Amino acid sequence: MLIKGSEVVEKQYTNRMQNSCGDEFYMNKWDQYGGKRNLCRNRLIFPGHRLVNEALIDILKDVEPKSRILDIGCGDGFFLSLLRDLGFIDIQGIDPSETFLHRCRNKALPVEKKNLFELEPGPRFDLILLIEVLEHMKEPRKALEVIRSILREEGKLLLTVPVCDSFLKRYERFRYRLTKERQVRSIDDTHLQAFNRATALRLIEDSGLRILNSHHVSNPFPWAKRYCGLNWYYLLQRFSLRGRFGDYLIILAGKKTGSHRIV
Repeated sequence: MLIKGSEVVEKQYTNRMQNSCGDEFYMNKWDQYGGKRNLCRNRLIFPGHRLVNEALIDILKDVEPKSRILDIGCGDGFFLSLLRDLGFIDIQGIDPSETFLHRCRNKALPVEKKNLFELEPGPRFDLILLIEVLEHMKEPRKALEVIRSILREEGKLLLTVPVCDSFLKRYERFRYRLTKERQVRSIDDTHLQAFNRATALRLIEDSGLRILNSHHVSNPFPWAKRYCGLNWYYLLQRFSLRGRFGDYLIILAGKKTGSHRIV
């Protein structure tokens, strides 16, 4: 599906949601979003998500089990469940969707209905997860500044964003004359930001954080599925050429006054 342009798409999406929600649109749009998606299932069946999961587990296995962790935009609890299975106890999730939170509570996960800007000020978290959330925010820099303010001095931010920098997505932009904004919106029309590696890293550094590590994952190749079969297609997707190409960018960041030590 081709998208006509970011402003047009957002207006169409807003009108569609207002027609179904009336004046309660801004309160209820994420409830409707949650009702249409099973994020836990998607995390397990889509190859790109599975590669992101593997990369995040490789980072989380080195985190101190006693760390206090916050998952912002926790959705239906996939990463909270993963953290619990990895032995973390002091975990918390927030999300604006009651639909998602209901599923989390059914799993006995500690969650609250809040957005980032409703959190109490003060540094208290050792690790904050922001997994494919930043692209949904109207003011991502302000969000990152709030995150910095609630991180402890040695705390870390672990985030992922879709960047559409794989060989396949680059080919599609060239072949169909798509902008990255149109391409990102065609994946999910609630995406308000279209990042590449440079813009994502610059945004994080401008927010008072420093980059400790970053790399791409999930690099599908054009025509691979057609000519190589699914097995080779999924295998080739793992080759990101030393983390320089891929549809997702994984970033580990800390406060500029902190050290490089993993929490």
